[in-house]
Amino acid sequence: MSQLQQKIEEAIREAIPDAEVIVRDPRNDGQHFEAAVISEKFTGLPLVKQHRLVMQSVKELLGSDVHALGLKTFTPEKWAAAQG
Repeated sequence: MSQLQQKIEEAIREAIPDAEVIVRDPRNDGQHFEAAVISEKFTGLPLVKQHRLVMQSVKELLGSDVHALGLKTFTPEKWAAAQG
């Protein structure tokens, strides 16, 4: 895991302490990342609010260090269902 991936993960976990966070660099370019965030905190929240919550936590990294962050958010139940 790169230092920047670790920074993204730490920023999200600081904002959402119970979150399971998976950060990937699919292009291996250190600028375009994907994150999956799983948290009970998302229960009952619309997708837009879930994403806003996560994006607020990484806003300082966006633009300066991170060019793009693809985001998927899940409640634990939806994550379990997505895993099959």
